[in-house]
Amino acid sequence: MSTNNTPSEEFPIEAVEEIDVIAKEWIQEQSDKEVKRIHDVGSSVLPLKIKNCGIISNFDNKKPKAINRVEVDTNCDLSKVQQIMVSPPIAYPHKENFNYVNLVLVTSQPIPLLVPYLYKTNMKVTQPAREVGGRNYPSKEVVLKNDLKDYLLINKNGIRSRFTIHEYHDAILQRQYKKSYFYNTTLNKHKKKSHPKKLAIFDFDSTLFFSPLLSPTIWHADLIRLATAESVYGPGWWRDIRSLDLGPFEELKSNAWNGFWNESVVQEARDCIDDPNTMTVILTGRRYHPFHLLIPAMLESKGLQFDLIGLRPDPEHVSDNHWEVRKGQQKLTYNLAGSVFKSTMHFKTCFILNLIHNVSSIRQVTMWDDRIHHVHRFRQYLDALVRKQTIYEGDVVYVPGIRPKYNPYWEKNVIGHIIETHNKALMEYTQEGTKNGKIEQRMKWPRSPVKENTIAANIVEKEDPLGACSEKPMQLTPLPAATVIKLSKKATDDLRSAYQAVFDKQLKEKRQKMLWKDFGGEEPEYFGDYVYLSQQVLSNAEIEVGSLGSELRVKVKAYSDSPNLACLVLKIQLDNDSKDFLLPLWYKPSEYNELFKSNNYIWKKVNDDDNKLTGKLNGKIDYVYRLGAVEKHIATKKRSRDSDEDNDDISRPVKKYLTVLKKRS
Repeated sequence: MSTNNTPSEEFPIEAVEEIDVIAKEWIQEQSDKEVKRIHDVGSSVLPLKIKNCGIISNFDNKKPKAINRVEVDTNCDLSKVQQIMVSPPIAYPHKENFNYVNLVLVTSQPIPLLVPYLYKTNMKVTQPAREVGGRNYPSKEVVLKNDLKDYLLINKNGIRSRFTIHEYHDAILQRQYKKSYFYNTTLNKHKKKSHPKKLAIFDFDSTLFFSPLLSPTIWHADLIRLATAESVYGPGWWRDIRSLDLGPFEELKSNAWNGFWNESVVQEARDCIDDPNTMTVILTGRRYHPFHLLIPAMLESKGLQFDLIGLRPDPEHVSDNHWEVRKGQQKLTYNLAGSVFKSTMHFKTCFILNLIHNVSSIRQVTMWDDRIHHVHRFRQYLDALVRKQTIYEGDVVYVPGIRPKYNPYWEKNVIGHIIETHNKALMEYTQEGTKNGKIEQRMKWPRSPVKENTIAANIVEKEDPLGACSEKPMQLTPLPAATVIKLSKKATDDLRSAYQAVFDKQLKEKRQKMLWKDFGGEEPEYFGDYVYLSQQVLSNAEIEVGSLGSELRVKVKAYSDSPNLACLVLKIQLDNDSKDFLLPLWYKPSEYNELFKSNNYIWKKVNDDDNKLTGKLNGKIDYVYRLGAVEKHIATKKRSRDSDEDNDDISRPVKKYLTVLKKRS
């Protein structure tokens, strides 16, 4: 849905409907019924009243269209509305050719607004004379088309907001349901499963499948934040096909993406699929485009025939890619059409309700999900459905999120490709002024070049991966990310030798007790190279134990025994300093940020007499560097060979960081 909240001159109003007493009473009855219906399915809504309503003629297109003008009796800022949902129209019994609908206005607030709307269905207007392509068309009387997708909302303060609905969520969900295996096969051939009493819903990423994410041991936090956000360097990690581009497609398909599945959850899914009383679905925030052929192919290779694969249909169709220029700044845009669903949670709850309405035999819903905040919200949602007796029982199974095995090469390859295509499109626009274009976003894996019959050609449309960006090309470069004591290679190797047996023993015991679970996915890696003074980049003045480059001797005070994290961390003390610092040895790269939460450890003291490394561990104060994305420097004039500015682009961002630190000190 697109919005335009800037006050502008209105079109002539063809019909304004004054709300008489009879209409007010009838409208109030309909509004009350809708409030009760929404409450009965476990949701809430805030009903509002209207002052009057009418229809505005829009002659911008070949055929005139209606803009629905609704004056709402409220002080609410209607420009904050993010989405409008429209109920099926019903005939108004007290006046011919009038229909009534309920409008649900979704804002950032948890409770949406309910607005009644009464409108004329056969309004005739006079279309002005016009000239099109050198041909004159006389004015004529036509019936105004009203598809209930264009609105002008006005509050009691006179503030106007325009909205255009590109699609209704209920229609999209219904199309999704009618394309499903359940609707097209099960209902016709498997009579026992045509009236399932149970609904089993499996999340895809990090629940059923070990989906990769960016490791904080490789990437600067700013890059992770921007790469996973939508429409910055591309569509955003979860909307980008490359986030699941795990190698040559035919090779992955032949071994059913071996090593990427949470086999215990896969078995639970198989059990549900085999149960004739259970309807089993995949429900994910991954978008229909570009994943609607890839994810089903992955599931098919694993032998998982779900009754329905629920991909978020934002967009439902491949969008056109356009360039925009605003206020002199060049911006790439991706999928200009607004999303139908305001969030993944909104999509999933609407999806569940639509299924329950279509398959009325469902009495029990069980969900599997890895995100703990989603688990809590889904439990609240299902509890509400139980209270309203929409279902009899609801449960959410928490699945600890698991990543695939650590693969720095793959991560660098993918992010490098995302930055490369971003720059390519930007430079093509700058040089050629192109306004449209597609870029092949699949990567050519060296072991299996892209062929005509591979996924690059057949499975995924060539949807442009680009989003809003700066006007300069980007490049990857190491950036300071934390302040540390960097240990020598010998010290790092000595620590590994000294504590390998300790960690192996903990790993064996914790796995036997099912405390450290990897389910065949990511495993602890050895690092052991940094004593962390701060997770921030400190200036010399802020470093209390010395300055950059200072050599320090460190002593092991204790080692960790963590019940939660699969790791071994040392508690370190510096000479002549009473503070404790952490030296992580083994840990899962994805859990790096969790290492610094003090409640994760039980400490085992190391006696000086037993510490073979006492006096042997040395290091220098330095920064940890992670890869980040910065704007490339573009030369505007030829520099002399001896110029101080004639440095390569890789060192420039680091110098900028150090300059900032010097100013702070």
